[in-house]
Amino acid sequence: MLPNAYRQWNDALAKRFFRPERSGKNVYLYVNHDLIEGLEPSLPGAGPFLDAVIGRDIGYGADGICQRSLRAFQFWRKSREGFPPYIAYLGLFVLAGDIDGDFAPNAYYPRLWELLGEQRTGTVPSFHLMSQLWDDLEDWTVRDMRGEVGIFQSRSVGGNLHIGYPLSQTILAEKDRRALPQVFYSAGLDPAALHPAGEIATALRGSTAKRLMRARSVRLASEPDDVLHAAMIDVVSEELADWDGVVAEPDLDRAVNSPKFAGLRVCISIDSVTGITRSSLRCKLNREFPEAGFTLSNGFRADEDVNGWSLPIEHGATGDELDASVLDWRNGISMYATTPVCKLKLQGREVRIFVSGLQEGISDLVETQVLPRGQSFYLCYPEDIWPRLERWATSQCREFRTITVVQGLPKSWRLARIEEAIDDEAVRNAFPTLSFPSEVRLRLIGGIRSGPGNNFFNFAPPSIELLGTTPETQVFCDDMLLSPGPDPNFMGLPSTIATGSRVILEARLGQTVMQRLRLFLTGDFSVRMSEPLLTLDSTGASGQQGDEGMTCAGALINGDFPILVRSAAGVFYDLEPELGRVHGFLIGQHPGEIVAWPSEPFPDDWIPQWAITRLNRKRWGAMYIGDKLGLTTFQSSSQPTVRKVRLWKQALWYRRRRTIPPRRQVERELWDQVQLVARNV
Repeated sequence: MLPNAYRQWNDALAKRFFRPERSGKNVYLYVNHDLIEGLEPSLPGAGPFLDAVIGRDIGYGADGICQRSLRAFQFWRKSREGFPPYIAYLGLFVLAGDIDGDFAPNAYYPRLWELLGEQRTGTVPSFHLMSQLWDDLEDWTVRDMRGEVGIFQSRSVGGNLHIGYPLSQTILAEKDRRALPQVFYSAGLDPAALHPAGEIATALRGSTAKRLMRARSVRLASEPDDVLHAAMIDVVSEELADWDGVVAEPDLDRAVNSPKFAGLRVCISIDSVTGITRSSLRCKLNREFPEAGFTLSNGFRADEDVNGWSLPIEHGATGDELDASVLDWRNGISMYATTPVCKLKLQGREVRIFVSGLQEGISDLVETQVLPRGQSFYLCYPEDIWPRLERWATSQCREFRTITVVQGLPKSWRLARIEEAIDDEAVRNAFPTLSFPSEVRLRLIGGIRSGPGNNFFNFAPPSIELLGTTPETQVFCDDMLLSPGPDPNFMGLPSTIATGSRVILEARLGQTVMQRLRLFLTGDFSVRMSEPLLTLDSTGASGQQGDEGMTCAGALINGDFPILVRSAAGVFYDLEPELGRVHGFLIGQHPGEIVAWPSEPFPDDWIPQWAITRLNRKRWGAMYIGDKLGLTTFQSSSQPTVRKVRLWKQALWYRRRRTIPPRRQVERELWDQVQLVARNV
């Protein structure tokens, strides 16, 4: 039984960090003396924090604090009711890493012993077991609470596994976290891109960071030799990747009229025969694309394409694409959208890197902000900086080859293809973009979320993207090595994962875990009533569930299915004179149920609900055929691939502006419903 004073402090800290306003957002358990002093007046009967947690008044020994926290955790695990009872213990461990004194810079245990009031050295007994509590706190926020009170990430930083857990919580104070969107906005950092460590550090040393963040954080960003510097860059990079581009006011979690930001990227296509390059400009969002796209103040507009990308920006009146080669690539440009209000920025760079966009669903070469590892890429640069690039290009790159371009690049800019960059030592200081990523990052792509955080339905799990990798990096799922697909940086989850379990993904380099990510798969859901109000038999007359034969109540079928006299494929062939020649896609009601028709065979494990046919070069037409093929008499058993899920979403959602919906109101409502599902895939 935990003392009442401890329970009061534990619940007060839990309510301070985990609350509905933090739904879907990262939470750091940053406990310092200012926070403790601020909470103490609201807990008059609990006494001082240290006395309540350490248990001095009732004779607990300081060296048994880890055992007490484990017992509290194990007892609570059986019911998991209320807040986890170990939060105050973890808060004490975080507080130890944040105190000042006559200690070595990286001395954690001496700080903790002093906080415990003991003149001892070495590790605290059972401290190595505290990782169970950090991991369980993440489980509680993501799986039990479904992200509704915030999302806690169990991570260890600094090279020492056990003390790295509490130290990871001190890297960003709440003040820092709230300031980061404005820091990102001021620095023009693209949340949908991976940025070099040098660019992140520069932003954290800038005037906005100095004005809004702790002096300690700004100082840490300026000290690359500090053991926590790299950890801070990694944490801030994760915050940037999670940023949706909305800038909140300093004293609010989110302001209604807050500025919004999106990054612009140059994309190019090369005709090697004519030497003509076409340069276009696209934006990519880290949030849902506006329904009506972006209307830009200079007469241009940007409409949605695929995977968060816009189509090439074009003139709203003529439809002509914006020629990106006339823009200032070296100093960058800003564009402003009036509907919705948003700032779009192309960062100024002396060199620009382009990689294949096929994995993103784009046929052009797309710009990236870091030097790729282990793959070919294109490099674009002004000819006057060649002397600063030459040594790297000729000695640290494999197969550097210039490409003759007669049209399509800014004046005096050159283009080259590089088979692989071997090293970045010769250029990373002069050109931060030409540096390998400092961190390896796992990112979840696609899937259907069952709630905030990394909660997904088991019938639509995400795929995994590995960023900043080396050829030796491997990805494991619950200690099972994942095999990459055609693109070595993308892979899918194994089909054997148990529903309702925690899935641990790890990117490993040898025996070292470079990044760990957790997700949860939720079982199928049901929205039917427990007792149907009306049951019908096969003739349409009122029937009871106990009657012989088949009865139905809505979509709930009882009894044996009637024998299908004809196959769905046969019925579809008979419908062709009525439908007209279908040349496009047949699409089912579940993600991934799609075939190209007539080039692919009619599906035998699901029944199409929609036929989408190409009308001309730009337009498609949607026809509802589900009522004609007997959807209610067939149980789908399809196991779609990641590729099929992407094609399904592309046909239903990304092409929606070019697809003419059905005319009948009831069919149009069904079309709106399936598009809503596709939007969230």
